[in-house]
Amino acid sequence: MFCIVKGTRRHRYIGFCAAYQPQNHAPTNTELIQALRQATYDLYSKNTKELGLWVIRFDGTSGILKCHYREKEHAIALLQSLKKIGPTTITITTHATSGTIHGLGEKKIKRPQ
Repeated sequence: MFCIVKGTRRHRYIGFCAAYQPQNHAPTNTELIQALRQATYDLYSKNTKELGLWVIRFDGTSGILKCHYREKEHAIALLQSLKKIGPTTITITTHATSGTIHGLGEKKIKRPQ
């Protein structure tokens, strides 16, 4: 018996942390989405839907980004290329990638400090 996984349903979840200046203005979820849309067009001449990008969670300091499994490296490069979100200067680092949100949570807990 063979199990065939449909290619369009495979995703990766990327966990990331954000450090920003000035400390008094944390970027919002909407500002992150707008910055991702602009950066995707600038870097790859595509829109976020073509890469399968979706912001699952972002609280101003950490978040989870969903992408198509074939675009994982592009999504990581895109996140790390963001330098400004709105008026805020930001540095984004990725810390884990997983096929499920649950697995991402386990990797986040187990990562060395």
